[in-house]
Amino acid sequence: MTKRRGTNLPWSREYRILGIPNTLEPYPDKPAYDILDQAAKKHPKRGLIQMGTMLSYPEVRDIAYRLATALTRFGLQKGDRVATLLPTSIQFIIADYAISRAGLVHVPCSSLEPVKHLQHKLNESHPRVLIAIEEALPEAQTLARKTHLEQVIVTSLSDYSDTPKPTSFLTGFTCGAHWLTQLISETPCEPPDLSLDTDRDLEMILFTGGTTGLPKGCMLTHRNIYSNSIQNSWAFGRSNRLFKGSITALLGLPLFHSYGHMIMHTMTLEGYNQILIPDARDTEAMVDMIRTHYPLLQLGVPAQFMKMAAEKLKGIAVLGVSGSAPLPPSAQKTFEKNSGGAIMEGYGLSEMSPCTHLNPSLLLRVAGGRFPQRILTFTLGIPGLSFLLNRCLRLMGPKAVGYVITRGIALLLMLSSRSAAKGKTPEKLGTTGIPLPDTDIRIMDTASGTLLADKDHFPPGIRGEMLLKGPQRMRGYWPEDKAGIDDEGYIHTGDVVTVDDDGYFTIVDRTKDMINVSGYKVYSREVDDILYSHPAIEHAATVGVPDIKREGSERVIICLQPKASHKDRVTPDEFIEFLKERVARYAIPKSVFFVDEMPLTDVQKLDKKKVRELARRHLEGGPTH
Repeated sequence: MTKRRGTNLPWSREYRILGIPNTLEPYPDKPAYDILDQAAKKHPKRGLIQMGTMLSYPEVRDIAYRLATALTRFGLQKGDRVATLLPTSIQFIIADYAISRAGLVHVPCSSLEPVKHLQHKLNESHPRVLIAIEEALPEAQTLARKTHLEQVIVTSLSDYSDTPKPTSFLTGFTCGAHWLTQLISETPCEPPDLSLDTDRDLEMILFTGGTTGLPKGCMLTHRNIYSNSIQNSWAFGRSNRLFKGSITALLGLPLFHSYGHMIMHTMTLEGYNQILIPDARDTEAMVDMIRTHYPLLQLGVPAQFMKMAAEKLKGIAVLGVSGSAPLPPSAQKTFEKNSGGAIMEGYGLSEMSPCTHLNPSLLLRVAGGRFPQRILTFTLGIPGLSFLLNRCLRLMGPKAVGYVITRGIALLLMLSSRSAAKGKTPEKLGTTGIPLPDTDIRIMDTASGTLLADKDHFPPGIRGEMLLKGPQRMRGYWPEDKAGIDDEGYIHTGDVVTVDDDGYFTIVDRTKDMINVSGYKVYSREVDDILYSHPAIEHAATVGVPDIKREGSERVIICLQPKASHKDRVTPDEFIEFLKERVARYAIPKSVFFVDEMPLTDVQKLDKKKVRELARRHLEGGPTH
């Protein structure tokens, strides 16, 4: 019998109210591709929607397994790496499951990154094959010349659309080059027979940061991916039983990002239709797809929801789940006011696969409070009832279910809005929520390192750095086992949190060296290191200041003290151009300014607090001396 755990933790009451199990152990001893196998078997009428076409899960499985066969016939062996340069698309999902089924390791990359950064990732992970979108052909050709790639597979978004275009001859490669659709059509579905150790064998090497070419690769195993998918599926509590295979979800977030990758696996596990938006900035396409397909869920990042919240969204009352960066409560309120829908916030980090927390308090508000939610949870626990209701929803179809339930949620939100405005609501805006089952948490004093809370003693109201462990925790940073993990198995997040009486976590301070640009992480120390490679620099300080146009996002501002010998020979624009070749696009500074003397502390350390004050003053047109 599985041991009951965590029954005295602050969030235990929320678990009981929502019907979230204290533990989900034991987790399946199965590889990640089994998620697709289960979706194809249990939900054959559901699948992936992209650019006017839909592939059912059985079709996706067949194509993925043909690609797995092709990868094996290239001579790849268990544990070899395959990199991808793909946007959110059917192709990404096919590639991910194909790589998994062939016993290989996926290294997802972004075409937004500079080639030098991509080259670093490939040189670190040594992939033998690259699967790239046609728009990234120049990058793929460069990488083929400068790394040890043996094969490149190219695809166009239109390959899986209602208007596919014919393929052309691939030139300019120093290695083998193939069109994805042609390769799949010529290859039978004969994936290899292999045995995987789910605790040890890697499903993915997911690089963190990505701002300077010095990221770390999180080694995520098949057990990590499968476990986190199951943890996510229970984040809404017992109501998850109702919606299996009966709704549609819109994914407007990058699948090469840890959050997007895990959400994709979770949606597949649950058998939902998945609407895939290739361009995460294209909120207009998202709105159009919502009005066409009536998804119940939209999974995205704060910048998307904030952009949508600024518009009139009548008739698109989706239930949003936001991750990868803090979501301002004002954006949540505006989104609800303009659309009738609402947004929940989550938390995670790449080292944890990445999901660890979700704020389910919106569900309590929709239900009318904790007591009505208890009754609902109890009712759904009646043997056979959830099964029957789920069957009814499946018969209705995802479009009808989405239409009816989103309208119902909009009505309940409207009825509770007056109480919410007065603060008389169980909804907790601005918090990252409660931990997912089996996520072990410690809180450490930031000054002394003293243990303040753990699973055996977790007093509410504490404040300190959060440490995390669980079945979703990485194996270590590539290629070293346990790198980035302390002696007791915890990841030190660098995030300072508070925990309230109900077990809801709030991030009160982020890692000092991290800047949030629309959900992308920019590590200021790494940018500083690059700047110090310039011969004209005496001191450099990269900071983030609030972006007045995008609440919750920051602008990258750089403060420089040039060497005396170069003081009158360099300009701020030169350093912006210098960084464009060396950092990701989102890490390029909004502005650079010079100072005569860099602010330093009494012990001659850089005083970034004062630098931030100077940066704000600089943006406002004030003096910086």
